[in-house]
Amino acid sequence: MVTESELGIAPLLSLAVGFFLGSIPFGLLVAKAFKVKDLASRGSGNIGATNVARVVGFWPAGAITLALDTLKGVLPVILVLRPGFSLWAPAIGLSPDTLPPLALAWAVGLSAVFGHCFSPWLNFRGGKGVATGLGVILVLSPVSAAFGVASFVFVFMMRRIGSLSSIAGLSTAALVHVIHQPTGAHLWFGLIMIWIILIRHQANIDALLEDRENVFRGH
Repeated sequence: MVTESELGIAPLLSLAVGFFLGSIPFGLLVAKAFKVKDLASRGSGNIGATNVARVVGFWPAGAITLALDTLKGVLPVILVLRPGFSLWAPAIGLSPDTLPPLALAWAVGLSAVFGHCFSPWLNFRGGKGVATGLGVILVLSPVSAAFGVASFVFVFMMRRIGSLSSIAGLSTAALVHVIHQPTGAHLWFGLIMIWIILIRHQANIDALLEDRENVFRGH
């Protein structure tokens, strides 16, 4: 089993790096690069890729924001994985004993999502965590991520509602992970991550129940 000292980055430092990377408000930075300086007061007021796409346009601003916010979940998780290995290892015949603790990897992913949702650069406000959470799941449970993305795309094509699509994708990814991957203490971090993202969507859920949620019409 890989020991804590062999992880390359101390656990507390890993959590701090995850939070710092997650806290970078890429949506605002991208919007400003496209001459939109008041993103937080336009559209839904959110700083995530969906609102950037709504206000500035999906291509290229929204796509760039989506990629950068996803990387915020990918990079810190990769940093805590032993060089040369990942949680793809079982798929290529490597022993699970060669992998670092799942709990630490999920905790760092949670830290990145927390940083995105409660950024110190924005007075502890931020986005809703969907893209950053996707990045975490993409590394730690790629099959689940694939099903989640497929679910998001399907629902979005049917309803054109970003929040509903995000919730559907997140729920699908979570369900597939529980079915496809081994359970354990690490899932607590994953559950907390999902809970935070859903809490950030509370206003959207209320709007969906009242049939007044915004329909995405592009730019």
